[in-house]
Amino acid sequence: MYKNEGYMAGANLGHWISQYGTKSHDHFSNYITEGDITRIAQWGMDHVRLPVDYFIFEDNSAPGVYKEDGLVYIDRCIEWCKKNGLNLVLDLHHAPGFFFGDGDKNCLFFDRNMQQRYIDIWKFFTKRYISEKYNVTFELLNELVLPQGSAAWNDLWQETAAEIHLIDPERNIIVGGNFYNSVGELKNLVISNNPHIWYTFHCYHPMIFTHQRAGWMENTRRYRVPVEYPVDTELHAEFYNNNIPESEKGILDRLYLKKILQPAFDFIEKNNKPLYCGEYGVIANASVDSTVSWLNDITDLLLEYGIGRAVWSYRGFSCITDSNNNITSDSIIKAISRK
Repeated sequence: MYKNEGYMAGANLGHWISQYGTKSHDHFSNYITEGDITRIAQWGMDHVRLPVDYFIFEDNSAPGVYKEDGLVYIDRCIEWCKKNGLNLVLDLHHAPGFFFGDGDKNCLFFDRNMQQRYIDIWKFFTKRYISEKYNVTFELLNELVLPQGSAAWNDLWQETAAEIHLIDPERNIIVGGNFYNSVGELKNLVISNNPHIWYTFHCYHPMIFTHQRAGWMENTRRYRVPVEYPVDTELHAEFYNNNIPESEKGILDRLYLKKILQPAFDFIEKNNKPLYCGEYGVIANASVDSTVSWLNDITDLLLEYGIGRAVWSYRGFSCITDSNNNITSDSIIKAISRK
């Protein structure tokens, strides 16, 4: 069974140079520093996943003109990681013409000019980081959402990967499936014979627990009752408007997570390809004890199949660090760092 050596236990650097709202360069210079990378390494992790929004280094008014004052943050992070013995996944979180939260605004998959702009970004990154080898892996797009199916994405990612490999044949590339990198969509991705193509999925099941009281979704915003893990959904029928789906009836525990992750296990057994869980985690609203239990259950299952992972996120959302960037719980750190 293939194991992603060097990419087994990591943390996302979310909300730094991706999904940062209207924050300025003061935020970029201070939200993540070399000290944070050192701390992640000291926890025993082996990599970080760095989400990047394209407009930090490219303006829509000047496609193909890449700004050093934005690229410098990527450069610094790579150097910090090398200094601390960490690998890095460079994740294009918001691409020209696509963001997972933009819905009908997305045009990447039918606008050839936008596709070429997207491909050019990856060619630029390939040339810029040509001296980086196994320590930097490219993730082509975060959380694809394409209601028409995966065909257009399969065409685009294969073309993009081919262009990258013309420049750097040994660059490792990560590709995820449709509907927010759903584990069930792995089966609809084209399987490459190239050993430098890896595959990814995300897992936040059950959302009633991992996203409890999250303010950006209607059902979690409405339902304010604390939820413990394992989850007895009969106690939280109101969350489901008293119509609990069959897949979530009863106790949602390790056995439930195993069923959720079964498509990933099937994928590995069928294809023997590298598989990576690029995002998983629990919102800070959950109790520490329940968070630790969920993290340990999912980690046990992923490690059994040699699946690497990166928790979302080092800062923000997850209860790893608080608003002052202080560690919330040593038990949480131990759970997310296991390899």
